[in-house]
Amino acid sequence: MYLPLHNASERKYFIKIPITKLGLCTVSLPLFAFIVCVVITIIKDFDKANNTHCKVPNVFPSISASIGNYEPQRTIWKIAIYIHAPLRFFIIYLRWEYYRSIISKFCITVVKLSVALNLMENLSLLGLTYWTSSLNYPYHEACFKTFIGTSIFYMFFTSIMLTKYRRRPVVSPLETYSVKLKWRAFFTNVGSFAFAAYFFLRHNRLCEPYVYSMFAFSEYIVVVSNILFHMTTIYDIKVQYLYFTRKGVTIE
Repeated sequence: MYLPLHNASERKYFIKIPITKLGLCTVSLPLFAFIVCVVITIIKDFDKANNTHCKVPNVFPSISASIGNYEPQRTIWKIAIYIHAPLRFFIIYLRWEYYRSIISKFCITVVKLSVALNLMENLSLLGLTYWTSSLNYPYHEACFKTFIGTSIFYMFFTSIMLTKYRRRPVVSPLETYSVKLKWRAFFTNVGSFAFAAYFFLRHNRLCEPYVYSMFAFSEYIVVVSNILFHMTTIYDIKVQYLYFTRKGVTIE
């Protein structure tokens, strides 16, 4: 027995998925996997993960050690990233449609650049997941640098577009709230990355106790703020449902 589509009685669907729930699921998978991997590493591989060339005490393992150096953490992270990747690319498509509908036409180049950066961000995330730091450090490092660079510039261009270059000056309270969250996530991301770079260089130069842990904790904030930025998409997208019908997939 099939249920009728709410605005097209001649079509029928098998599954109806709210886009907001799909978006939350997309960002929750890597967040959940990240938390699980860090907790398991602290419990199971604490000494090995916190062992640095300085041999000084630390309490927090780095993200690279948590997701790429040990099992089952490595497998948990890879499964989460590979499962959520198709959903994430689908969300990028919905963002593209949303940006084109509200951003002024003379800024279409910036829209294309923003979407391209978002695509590169996701491809580099897949790359640094596939090439772990322990197995192939040069590729992992290249993908990590690409991920950080493209994610920061994507967040910046997106926040600027949605703040200054809308076709209509009046926006809904939800869209206003979304833009505020984006700016906060962006500044938190940039600030925490700057702290991470500072603590990393200080650790390598001075070998002080717990400085590497401060670097690792700053990394955690980078990840969480990035996920929070992408989570705000659920406030922007006007599409409400994803339908699986006899003729394929429909969004409305």
